[in-house]
Amino acid sequence: MDGERISLRLGSEELELIDRFIGEHPEFSSRSQLARIAVRSFIESKSEPEPPGTRSNRVVVEIPKLALEVIEGMMRAGIYSSVGGAIEDCVRKEFVSKEYLEEVKRKIFEVGRETLEVVPDSD
Repeated sequence: MDGERISLRLGSEELELIDRFIGEHPEFSSRSQLARIAVRSFIESKSEPEPPGTRSNRVVVEIPKLALEVIEGMMRAGIYSSVGGAIEDCVRKEFVSKEYLEEVKRKIFEVGRETLEVVPDSD
């Protein structure tokens, strides 16, 4: 991996906490990977204040270990590319009805068809 090294001194309690977390979250392969992600996440959370009156669509969730194992298996099978993508799909299926999705697709198709009808021939 490209990049510069930094030294970080942590006590045994912090190291045990990190190792336990990695043991419970196999999507993190090493202390270094977890540290890179954690640092970036921390900085981004502090650097991008939300404009007044807006709400972020990001949430942190803890899912049961078995559910995570199933999602990871589906990722290995190529069904999902990320844990977040799998969770987004589940939320979408739970809260957005098939009828609504079909209505949206129908409207998009109609707009596309209308656009095609008004485009003059280039001949």
